[in-house]
Amino acid sequence: MELRILEGSNNEQVDLRVITVEGDYYNGPLEGKSLSELLQPITDASHTRDRKRSPPDSACLPGTRKGVVKWLVIWVSSSVLLRRQHILWLYGYAGCGKSAIAQEVSQRVQSGGRLLATFFFFRGAGDRSKIGRLPNTLASQMAISLPETGPLVEAAAKAEPQLLEVESCLSLSARLHRLVYEPFKAVVGQASLAKILLSDPYLIVIDGLDECVDKEGVQEFIAATLTFFDQNPSLPLRILITSRVEQHIHSRLVTSGGVRLKDLGDHCTTRDIQKFMRIVFDAETKGSPIIQAHIRQNGSWPGRADSKRLVDHIGGSFIFASTLFKFIFQAPASPNDHSTPLDRFPLALNIDPGLDGLYSQTLARSAHLPYFTDIISTLALTAKPLPISGIAELLDIQASAVAQVLVDLQAVVQVPGTDDAPVTFYHTSLRDFLTTESRSGQFFVPTSFHARLFIGCLSCELRARRGTPKVRLDRQKQTAAVQYSLERRYTTTHWNDVCSSFTSDNLKKIVQLQREQVELLPGDDRTEGSEALANELISLFYYDGLASTIEEAVSIHREGLGLRPHPHPDRHYSLNNLGIALGSLFKHSQRVADIEEAISMHREVLSLRPYPHPDRHHSLNNLGAALHSLFKHSQRAADIEEAISMHREALSLCPHPHPGRHYSLNHLGIALDFLFEHSRRVADIEEAISMHREALSLHPHPHPYRHYDLSGLGAALNSLFESSRRVADIEEAVSMHCEALSLRPHPHPDRHHSLGLLGNALDSLFGHSQRVADIEEAVSMHREALSLRPHPHPDRPKCLNNLGDAIKQLFEDRRKAAFPQSPTDLDEAIACTHELLVEHYIEGHDRRDSTQNKLQSLLQLRAKMTGNQGNLDEIER
Repeated sequence: MELRILEGSNNEQVDLRVITVEGDYYNGPLEGKSLSELLQPITDASHTRDRKRSPPDSACLPGTRKGVVKWLVIWVSSSVLLRRQHILWLYGYAGCGKSAIAQEVSQRVQSGGRLLATFFFFRGAGDRSKIGRLPNTLASQMAISLPETGPLVEAAAKAEPQLLEVESCLSLSARLHRLVYEPFKAVVGQASLAKILLSDPYLIVIDGLDECVDKEGVQEFIAATLTFFDQNPSLPLRILITSRVEQHIHSRLVTSGGVRLKDLGDHCTTRDIQKFMRIVFDAETKGSPIIQAHIRQNGSWPGRADSKRLVDHIGGSFIFASTLFKFIFQAPASPNDHSTPLDRFPLALNIDPGLDGLYSQTLARSAHLPYFTDIISTLALTAKPLPISGIAELLDIQASAVAQVLVDLQAVVQVPGTDDAPVTFYHTSLRDFLTTESRSGQFFVPTSFHARLFIGCLSCELRARRGTPKVRLDRQKQTAAVQYSLERRYTTTHWNDVCSSFTSDNLKKIVQLQREQVELLPGDDRTEGSEALANELISLFYYDGLASTIEEAVSIHREGLGLRPHPHPDRHYSLNNLGIALGSLFKHSQRVADIEEAISMHREVLSLRPYPHPDRHHSLNNLGAALHSLFKHSQRAADIEEAISMHREALSLCPHPHPGRHYSLNHLGIALDFLFEHSRRVADIEEAISMHREALSLHPHPHPYRHYDLSGLGAALNSLFESSRRVADIEEAVSMHCEALSLRPHPHPDRHHSLGLLGNALDSLFGHSQRVADIEEAVSMHREALSLRPHPHPDRPKCLNNLGDAIKQLFEDRRKAAFPQSPTDLDEAIACTHELLVEHYIEGHDRRDSTQNKLQSLLQLRAKMTGNQGNLDEIER
């Protein structure tokens, strides 16, 4: 495991730290393994998968989509001599039937023996939502479809084992070329040019490319494929890509002349929807005595006018049609609901067009049941679908409670007939609906529920380990929930990128469970388990601020590093973790030796991750952040300049749309802000603002990390205002901090930082506006910030200082305005400054003298008001 600094939220350098599991799917010796064992393909990604267990469960009903399917099959089978565009992008809106058509085309081309491979992406389906194993999976299928390629793929894999690894120094492009495209070219290219040009092409189908969460990987896949065809225009290979129109896909495919574009929306005809409706209604009518009795008495059902209304209401969306038909015909499970399809038909006509209204109405059926919210949240956020029994075990509830909730949701959720088959959404638009608050309202699933799932995973694994302590668990013999919990690439999704929303109680529980787990792990696994505990302690330290918490984390990481001497292949992970732990310790101790050792760790990590190591940009940012921390203590220009140099290099390694780009932008922006404080060069702060604006543009609402970008931009604008004195700068800064604060409700661990930053911005605004309301609000912000950082939290001194200064400013302003004043108005500021001297700025601290002067000034003000010499005597003491 590796701990990474992701970004700083403001010019106080609040580092968000995330545990990231590094690992590959390949391990062990190559000799003696079959090609499938070497490649480890995703077995449920092709068109032959069990669609009930591995969605999308999409297929064209007989008689539907005939025109577009025929057109696509003709395109696939036409010679590249006649149609030189090797790639066809079939795009369209959600629910227009892209996956069903991809499935139909795959089956038809396979029957002709020219289907090379298929891959159906699906968000929330584990590895099928990522691109890392695409080369392995395509190569494995190709070796079956075109057996002559098998030995070539195997030879390439054995010559370069890193081709098999998802995380390696080899790019996705290199892996795709060497495992798929080059073996295909070597086999097919042996024929004469005439034969190649006149033969039917082979086909690769890539469905749901927009479902892949690795946007940078998607763009790399497209670029690699376009390059291959540019260099090999005569090869008989075509690729059908289906997806919604998303910017990262559209920008690459539309600009290339080698791609044929097809808008499926132009082929979603009313006639197809009518056929679909007729097939479904005929089948349901035959099995329903109630509907048959109604028809005998009243004639056809639904009538022609109602049928037309329903078809018009559906529009061209097959997924809406399918879900609406399930809503009409699904028998309600509630004993109090006696409605029939005849009753539900007019209700269907009144549901808002589109899926959101249908989703809301369907979910409302079960919303009153126990555990509804937990069960729906689990379905929305788990990285891989779980069966009913797995959901129940993960939530520690009865399977019957899960089944009771799901039984009335079968219009939108695919519920299997047994407790052991996975529960899936019919369409990923339901997941989008549930995780977008503006759409789902009361059914919204917050990211904070990841904490419940992470704790559930630890609890499931712990129960299994208690039964067989200090023995490696056989995954195949475990329950579905335990198997999921043991799969680190799944469970860490409940930690990565959302651990900042965990509460103190969440983290205390996690640490408690992890401690027990470490004691039960077999010897070989204890190092990884201990490192996970240390990283969780670092996260807890951001809440409790206790020296014992962070010192334990440092101690564990030191021990882990000792077990990985040079040249251990994982030494760089341990160095990185220890470096970050020492940086956190420095925040508490302010011992220069701690941050200097942290810098030493990060320098060694960087030396072990030369270009093009995939984690080099993380190491550069971590080293830059450590140098930045040292600069805040040393005020040496060389330290901040080197930090900026590190962040610039990291940014250069993260071109758009690299997922790490916004981290590098934030780091660089914060460092430039601090350099401006030292240099007073306006160009520095203007560049910092530019970095923060770009970072913010990469995190539109409701991105979970938008608040960091808002804080960084607000702090930089505040710094610019100090130089420009433009009121627009400080007003925009206040606006940024207000939005950031709204995204950090209690008990968010960074709420106190937003309060402090907003308070400081209001202080600055007051200096311009002289509105008492501004400084009064600033005092309110600083009071709340201080209340969130009790002694001995390392951020308490800054909160005390901010509050004391704001109260003094408010006192002096009221005095100038001749408002009635009481000496007790100063008492709070005096108490804050006194605590700083007694508890924090002890003898030798570089801020002690200035703080003593501040206390003397406050006491003199109070003595002047009261005429009480006792205050001046206190100054002398």
